[in-house]
Amino acid sequence: SFSLQGGKQNNKMARNEEKSQSMLNRWLELKKEEAGFHKVKKKRPLRADLCDNLHEAEKWRNQVLKEIGDNVLLIQNATLEEYRLQDLNDRINKLINEKRHWQRRIRDLGGPDYFTTEDPPSKAYDSITAPGGYMYFGEAKNLPGVKELLKPGKVEEEKKTRYELYRGIDSDYYGFRDEDDGVLLELEATEEEKVLKELGQNGNNMEIEFDDDISMHLIHLKVPSPEEIQKILVQRKKEELAKKYIGH
Repeated sequence: SFSLQGGKQNNKMARNEEKSQSMLNRWLELKKEEAGFHKVKKKRPLRADLCDNLHEAEKWRNQVLKEIGDNVLLIQNATLEEYRLQDLNDRINKLINEKRHWQRRIRDLGGPDYFTTEDPPSKAYDSITAPGGYMYFGEAKNLPGVKELLKPGKVEEEKKTRYELYRGIDSDYYGFRDEDDGVLLELEATEEEKVLKELGQNGNNMEIEFDDDISMHLIHLKVPSPEEIQKILVQRKKEELAKKYIGH
């Protein structure tokens, strides 16, 4: 029993020594930071344009490249759940976009133009690009719905040929039937009557003589706005409903 009790005391003393040593190490590290012996690790800026140092910009780009490689390696695991694959894929897309920002910043600061020297993601990371520019990596290419999205010809199906575009052009496109509903004619008649009255009052009623003895008043009609046409259509509809249900 004496040896057991002595062993417990020795273990307790060892733990106390470890705690004391740990506290001492932390205190020494704090003093080193205060004295400037080593710098606190800097975090990568959220925006590349906030960095004005070419050397640091290169360092942050390399850090992003390492993170892309690590995540591309992880996404090759077919045992991962779908939500995990999607999260990793989103993360890689975000990192590649961030890499572009750093490369643009490096170029602006006088550094090399990596856009002209590096391989595209499809070759560097064996990715497939979907319509809109979103990329799929590793096992994310086997997620539900992705294969259908990446089927060849899907984008082309949404495009119309020149023939299909011209096929939809009829007389309405050129405005040949704008007067069929009578709205434009009514507006023109109202404006014409108004202008003719003004010309008559001012003594400036002008006529143009044509070869076939047809005369036409030289007038300038005010083109109605869409709001004015809408008001007339609504008013006409009200009148038709009144006649139908109330009577003449």
